[in-house]
Amino acid sequence: MLARFYTLREEVRRFMEMKGGPVMELSDGKFLRDLAFMVDISKHLSELKIKLQGPNQLISSLLSNVKSFEVKLRLWQGQLERGNTVNFPTLQEQKPDVTTEYAGECAKLIQALDERFHDVKNIQKELDVFATPFNVQPSDVPDNLQMEIIDLQNNNELKAKYHNLSLLDFYKLYVRAEDFPILRRHALKFASLFGTTYRCEQFFSKLTLAKTRFRSRLTDSNLENQLRVASSSLPANIRRLAREKQFQPSH
Repeated sequence: MLARFYTLREEVRRFMEMKGGPVMELSDGKFLRDLAFMVDISKHLSELKIKLQGPNQLISSLLSNVKSFEVKLRLWQGQLERGNTVNFPTLQEQKPDVTTEYAGECAKLIQALDERFHDVKNIQKELDVFATPFNVQPSDVPDNLQMEIIDLQNNNELKAKYHNLSLLDFYKLYVRAEDFPILRRHALKFASLFGTTYRCEQFFSKLTLAKTRFRSRLTDSNLENQLRVASSSLPANIRRLAREKQFQPSH
């Protein structure tokens, strides 16, 4: 929306003047520079948001995206302090003389992200054990996991499987409870964590679609069944379900 408004700023300015309600900010260089910066930083934030959306996202990968964005923010902060706007093309169009103010805005975003994800970062070592079990040092992991991590890291067959499978498939198929009971429980703990509210928001959207004012006879039981089917990732076997039901008998 911001990018669209910025692109049409001259048309908006002329239209408002024609209607007798001029918007003085659209002729203000400082306002236009601030608007250009907002267009660019909003685009960067939108790209991060897209990476954090979607089903089956593990908290380890979500945190990696956030940490990557923090590193980018620190890079942009340093560049803007030196007047480099290479990663802010819309701001670059305005040819600002000083960009230290925008470097300060990047610093505020870094602080906000650090505060928001502070609790998750405190368990970084435990997340590393889950996400990259072959890269951690056994001496750095919790005491109860050290022996199993050593056994895992020295199993060349499992190491090959780890590099050829998704993380969940690796734990599901090859980290058996008989061989690695503590590590498997550790993996189940972090695989079951909800990294985002995506699932909750999706569920409430489906609830809104199912329970409308036109369905006044919808019972709680039927609504629960409908939502269970709508939110399940398991495909329904329609042919099998149909075979188990009797066709409408003749009267």
